[in-house]
Amino acid sequence: MLLQKAQITEQQLKTAQVQVDRMASSLEKSRDLSRLIVHVDMDAFYAAVEMRDCPELKDKPMAVGSMSMLFYSFHIFVRAAMPGFIAKKLCPNLVIVPVNFDKYRAVSNEIREIFADYDPHFQPLSLDEAYLDFTDHVEQRQHWPESSRTHQYCSGRLATGRAPSYKNVNELTEEQDLSPVLFEDSLSSSPSLPGSRDVCDAGAKCEVFGTSVEEAVREMRFRIEQKTMLTASAGIAPNMMLAKVCSDKNKPNGQYRLPSTREAVTDFIQTLPVRKVSGIGKVSEKMLNALDITNCSHLGQQMALLSLLFSETSWHHFMGISLGLGSTHIPRKKKHETFKEMNKTEEQMSLCRELCEELAADLKKEDLKLWKYLPER
Repeated sequence: MLLQKAQITEQQLKTAQVQVDRMASSLEKSRDLSRLIVHVDMDAFYAAVEMRDCPELKDKPMAVGSMSMLFYSFHIFVRAAMPGFIAKKLCPNLVIVPVNFDKYRAVSNEIREIFADYDPHFQPLSLDEAYLDFTDHVEQRQHWPESSRTHQYCSGRLATGRAPSYKNVNELTEEQDLSPVLFEDSLSSSPSLPGSRDVCDAGAKCEVFGTSVEEAVREMRFRIEQKTMLTASAGIAPNMMLAKVCSDKNKPNGQYRLPSTREAVTDFIQTLPVRKVSGIGKVSEKMLNALDITNCSHLGQQMALLSLLFSETSWHHFMGISLGLGSTHIPRKKKHETFKEMNKTEEQMSLCRELCEELAADLKKEDLKLWKYLPER
């Protein structure tokens, strides 16, 4: 790639810059700041579930997985995707808890029931994270009475507003993000925002949440915590790409909102490391670093060069990132995630017909034709 770069002429760069500027202008016109997209990410989900069910684990170095591969770890020298037998050599006292996906799915379903109250068409990415569009909910919320925004604390688990009690919270690495629920007898879902307050009614401690999107998200996280004893972090932004980045800003057990203005978005993007953006992995980061591109502002400055070195798909993706653009449309939740056993021919044919109709609708939406991809008869 560097050899290619050395052979690029000034004229080629000027021509490419004209194309880049034209595309940037077109994309800018399509910027949509009207949506309130939320990305929710459960804190240390698999490990948190296991520690919740077995509290003595919180005082031990632990990981979830097997001797073949770990899914999650709390030890500084042991990481996810590492073989368990290597982890044991690095940390002989490591407790490896077997994976129990049935249990994780059950907890995830409890969380998704809450998600559906805010966006019936939320998009789950995995058992522990999802995208939601809060736009309609926040609009409806403006007319809700206070009683609809009041939620009671579970008995014996009142919030105190204290910080998590584990040590060195500011020194935790990305692999070590811990859920405060595991370390606090009394919990705090996050500091109260303007428009919210505590209410005591008939001896029960309740909390009234406001009508803003920040309060709605805080309410959702509160409900998840009270129902599952697990904490979640969230990001609020005008599009999916930015919301995912924002959900990592105040982990664990926090949330961050990026205001829905062009100025706020461009300021946020300027210093954002490229590795923080979904879709730019270790390999892409290494290639970009070789071109002295480490943050998103560098992407914009070097876009003409990138258009000559990378595929059209790749540099178009980089262009969107440099402008802080992302999808504002969350795909609808799939109807079938798994299939039950079907022995009757009528049921099988009915399901096939339904899937074909969904495929046809998707193809029509994307202006594609199936015959292009089928072999000739």
